[in-house]
Amino acid sequence: MNASDIAKLRHKFILIATLSFSLVILFTGGMTALANQNSLRVQASHMLGLITKNNGILPEPTVSGREVRSTDVVDGVFAESAFAARYFAVIFDANGQVQSVNVNRVVTVNENEAVDYALQAVESYEKSLTVSTLDLGMVDTFFYRVARRDDGSTIVAFLDCSSQMQVNREVEWTILLICGVGLVGSFAMVLLLSKRAIQPEIENARKQKQFRPNASHELKTPLAVIRANTEVIEMLQGESEWTKSTMSQVDRMDGLVQNLVMITRAAEREDRTAMQEIDVCKVITDSVDPFRALARQEEKELVVDLAPDVRMVADVSAIQQLCTLLVDNAIKYCDEKGTVEVVLSQPKRGRVTLVVRNSFEQGKKAQFNKYFERFYRDDESHNDAGGYGIGLSVAESICTRYGGTIKASWKAGMAVFTCQLRSA
Repeated sequence: MNASDIAKLRHKFILIATLSFSLVILFTGGMTALANQNSLRVQASHMLGLITKNNGILPEPTVSGREVRSTDVVDGVFAESAFAARYFAVIFDANGQVQSVNVNRVVTVNENEAVDYALQAVESYEKSLTVSTLDLGMVDTFFYRVARRDDGSTIVAFLDCSSQMQVNREVEWTILLICGVGLVGSFAMVLLLSKRAIQPEIENARKQKQFRPNASHELKTPLAVIRANTEVIEMLQGESEWTKSTMSQVDRMDGLVQNLVMITRAAEREDRTAMQEIDVCKVITDSVDPFRALARQEEKELVVDLAPDVRMVADVSAIQQLCTLLVDNAIKYCDEKGTVEVVLSQPKRGRVTLVVRNSFEQGKKAQFNKYFERFYRDDESHNDAGGYGIGLSVAESICTRYGGTIKASWKAGMAVFTCQLRSA
């Protein structure tokens, strides 16, 4: 993991943590505001129910055996709220004529205005447009309830909730302010803690950078000594099956060390100064040409089909490495006297498709989904081809660095590796 990947990891951590905090804070604040509004509506519903049942008058709360306290709840209503309630009521007879108007408990509405409010309420009630599930409607700052009575008359009761609504608005603004402060605070906290959270990754990246020189020195040096000592033994005593075996294992270990170093390099993003617009056709051609002699030697046909003028922004060495790995793999595992094809196309500007396929009759049984796992070896088809199961893993790393993908499949007797790349 390189510095750019670590920065992306930190950004993702900050984004996810901030979004999580935001959702929790907003959900909590929203539910608090809704609960506050619902409490007001339930209280209003109880009061209006009492008013409509008592012919337009809210009865004085009473408690048997003692005086009423402000904290007492009578008929679902706090006693203090009942004493302080501001309401009015209008009763219509069965013919829709005004029978009585009670505005004794409100000073902001006269009888004519009360009748106008009542007519609006009845019209809305009949249309069932503004009446809630609590059988409440609202006009201006008044909650109202319309009740049909057994004698055919209709009573409309209104409750002035302007003061409670003002309190609710202040509470909502306070909740909004608290949520805003909480969001800013949570973002600041996550920003400060994110570096500590990814510190292990930073340490791993630092150790990974140290791996290449350490591996080159610590592993190659003893291998060189073993090789030199074995060559001396062969010079003095002649070649034997034991020295041949030792040299073979030294070669194998040397190749393994080189591949391990290649994995480390593949995980690192190129220097941006190395990025430039390149002619992908030329890069692919230069990468494939060295394999033509090998293909002829092994009696395998190498076919190259490159679309003209394919260009992208990339590091030349990365594209060369990708093509070399895929073509080397294709020739290595191609059937005897088979065909290897390299196809390059550009679906749209800034995007490149590279397809490398080879004859592979045993591919129907192959587990292509595992081919990109490091050190994976297919015992049935790769047992004699050599290699360490690393090349395709490195190819996948290169494709990932360029925002693309690589997929392996089998079609019409051929193993197909398809790379999708994007300009850096």
